[in-house]
Amino acid sequence: MSDSPLQPRELFNEGGEVFDEELDALLSEFTQLDNGARKSYRDHNAEYVATHSASRILVVAGPGSGKSFIFLSRIRHWLASDSKAKVYVSSFVRKLVRDLQGDVATKLSEDDRTRVTVSTLHGLARSILERSHGSSEHKRHPHTNIVTETWMKVVWNDVRAFHSGLPDSYNLASVIRMFHSEEFDSLDEWPQLLATYEKIVSFYNSVGFADLIVLAREAIDEQPGLIDHTYWIIDEFQDFNASEDHLIRSLTAKADGVLIAGDDEQALYQSLKVSLPKIIISYYQGSEFANAMLPFCSRCGYWICQAASAFIAKGRLDTSIKKIYLPLSIEESEPKVQMIATPSPSSVVDYIQKFISDHEAELDQHIERMKSGDETDPFLLILTPDKRLGLLKTDGADDVLRSWLAQWSTISTGHSDDYRRIQTYCAAVGIQADNWVLRRVLHYEGLTGTQVHPLIESALNGSCSLAEVESNVIADALAKCSEVSAIIDRTALPIAERVQAIGELIAISNPSAVAEELEVTPIPGGIFAVEDEAEEAIETAGASAPVELLTLVGSKGLSARHVMVIGCDNVNLNYMTRLTFFVAMTRARKSLHLIVSAKSRGSQTSHAFLDDIPDEMCDFKCYKKTGHSLTEVGTREAWKRQITRWVPRRR
Repeated sequence: MSDSPLQPRELFNEGGEVFDEELDALLSEFTQLDNGARKSYRDHNAEYVATHSASRILVVAGPGSGKSFIFLSRIRHWLASDSKAKVYVSSFVRKLVRDLQGDVATKLSEDDRTRVTVSTLHGLARSILERSHGSSEHKRHPHTNIVTETWMKVVWNDVRAFHSGLPDSYNLASVIRMFHSEEFDSLDEWPQLLATYEKIVSFYNSVGFADLIVLAREAIDEQPGLIDHTYWIIDEFQDFNASEDHLIRSLTAKADGVLIAGDDEQALYQSLKVSLPKIIISYYQGSEFANAMLPFCSRCGYWICQAASAFIAKGRLDTSIKKIYLPLSIEESEPKVQMIATPSPSSVVDYIQKFISDHEAELDQHIERMKSGDETDPFLLILTPDKRLGLLKTDGADDVLRSWLAQWSTISTGHSDDYRRIQTYCAAVGIQADNWVLRRVLHYEGLTGTQVHPLIESALNGSCSLAEVESNVIADALAKCSEVSAIIDRTALPIAERVQAIGELIAISNPSAVAEELEVTPIPGGIFAVEDEAEEAIETAGASAPVELLTLVGSKGLSARHVMVIGCDNVNLNYMTRLTFFVAMTRARKSLHLIVSAKSRGSQTSHAFLDDIPDEMCDFKCYKKTGHSLTEVGTREAWKRQITRWVPRRR
């Protein structure tokens, strides 16, 4: 194909050269290809990358550009080329992990499936920790507890109790940032605090999500024999932080094959977990990896892809990876980006309701496909800049929208708080040596950190478990645990009656719901209770609802037939970065609606991001709740003038 004048060369530089200098010429070639030629090139380029002999490849891949095909083809290539190959595929986006696990289960032979492991990055790290029992400096026992974000606050309060009087700047967020960046503060009280943190988490035989990565890397560095996979695929690399990159480098230092994929312009987690897009950029600019690129998007409709490509190119930084991002099919009849202006937040809700009503038959069909497992993504994604949906509080529309969307509530594959509470009380009976389980019971019992601190101190000073401390508080808590466990074990009693009896001992917020949950999933006993929750904390992601309300950041890894972004005004969208807005745009397959509401938190006009989408790619419309009227407006200027007319004048 590369010798044909009708097709551009493969986007693959074996020596690691960047594509920058020839991108304009290549873009010109790609834009001249018709639909058939684009699909032919897409398939050939992907196969060329997937079967290339290079041992280390970096794939720059925009949204919907076909990474899953590359991954599966590369796995097949490695397995066919090496009879001893063992492949590990990892991403921190749970939805992507679930989808690839499904591909491996259905598209590989039974023998090949046994040679492939797919998990989240934290699932991989936990596996290492369980086999290594930590590092020489940070030891852990088998069945290490994974402490979720909410419970980490309890752990940190226990740490702070040993250092009274410190200012609020010595906080948990700072500790988590240190583990993410692997830059530990050596000034003032930090060394002592970090030492106490290790003492407490070791006492609880626990680890948080941030330090899990560091401990796994330390274990690998000390025990290279823990690495039993020879080929690695790492996805979403643009959102990796320093500690995650360090772990991957340790795991893959002597690997027979490595494929890394990502797109620096889809980086979302710089604040949340100190991710560094510059990491993937440095790989791209270096010579250790061959560079590949996937230029065509098969997810988004023609105009949506064109709009997203133009938007991200206009604000592209000089340091970003320059890339080609084009629609796979030229279909100018497809819907353009819908720019929707409304006079009030309640009109936004009405617009969403009318859209769903107009597409009811299509939605019903989508729901049936989700039930049968043929569809995993939502029919409609409603994305908001604010997780509280407070942008609509002006006229109470947020409450109306949340209530109305409840009919399509997400199916959770995880357990409820009530279930976990009961399980924790039962586990404390079977594994009394587990200090973390008993610590959680004490929290459930309403004990403050100040009340628990002397108990922890006694256990540490006496080199004993928390359960062995002589205390009426602990004795009473353990007695209650025994009562709860005894009730659960009364299998002859209907589950609803057992839950009612347990509710007389401990707080249960939704007895009927947890009774149904226990009917389906009985409480496992002993150590399995801890294992079950640890795995759930790492791997579980609720299945998407047919109609899903999420934040823009929360939509990562998803796509939907239709996407509506609400709050696209000069107030609400100010909290979002350009990269986040780009990711939100590229979730849409068929239609994308960017909605601006007057009277929302004092907004005056549409956000500047919308001005960076070319006019010819948009339809400008105004929607009024009265009469459910949707009116086309000829120009962007007229559209913005209408928004201004709706904004209340200040006296």
